[in-house]
Amino acid sequence: MFLKISDEFMKMIFDFDPGEYLISDESSLHDFTGLNEWDLTDIRKKIRDVYDLDISGIESGNLLEIFKRIHNKKYGALS
Repeated sequence: MFLKISDEFMKMIFDFDPGEYLISDESSLHDFTGLNEWDLTDIRKKIRDVYDLDISGIESGNLLEIFKRIHNKKYGALS
């Protein structure tokens, strides 16, 4: 459901192209900390800069939850 958002997100935030990563329903930002020597604070800041979205309330860093928020911001709430 969030394929387009996930592809864009992974490119914009981590500079990964499709096929260079694996995401499941339980994947989180924690899975990607340490890349480019980034920590969670750096990743959250980049998400805020790119998407104008504060994800600090998603303590788990779950990517699916982040993708839902991006979708809701861009297109409105899911029905």
